[in-house]
Amino acid sequence: MEAVNIQFAPATGTEEEWNEAYARLADYFRSYQLHNRIRRTQLILETLRRAAEAHAREPGRTPTAHSIEQARLMLRDWLGTIYRDLNLSEAQIEAAGRLGFYLSGGPARWPHFFLDDENLPENMAEAMRSAVRTSGPGMQVSKMTPRDIDLGIVSDVAEDTFDTLGRHPMLRYALLITIAGSVLGYLYLLLR
Repeated sequence: MEAVNIQFAPATGTEEEWNEAYARLADYFRSYQLHNRIRRTQLILETLRRAAEAHAREPGRTPTAHSIEQARLMLRDWLGTIYRDLNLSEAQIEAAGRLGFYLSGGPARWPHFFLDDENLPENMAEAMRSAVRTSGPGMQVSKMTPRDIDLGIVSDVAEDTFDTLGRHPMLRYALLITIAGSVLGYLYLLLR
């Protein structure tokens, strides 16, 4: 394992902005279930170093924005080497990488090799590729058109009843009087 060397003095940005960037990067790497604090600190410091260089070139964006962008670039480069033979788009590489890392047990088995291009174990890379290859078919765009709800015989009976009542107003009034009479009769028997 490399020694942790903390030498970080960005030329631009305030201390509060860089502390916020550090906190967001810690959350970002924690989202990959990277619970090894030493490795997470190494990655955060390397990402902050790259973000400080980018912020010096483009100080209009916040250090947090530069930091997250650099972390995603590092992730894409790392995953690009792992999934180079699978013919995936950039967005698919990021999604497949996260999925592959989790399904292969990467957070528990290989936390020290997360985003490490130079020392990547071949069994880790193969486990990540295998997890993505066997995770299912590729996504395809589908279309769902709305359809009427089919309630079966209930809807048919209700439709026929309402249709009949709509055509015969006397039948409708007779049914209404019968229901009202039944309710009143029930209340009379209940309160007697």
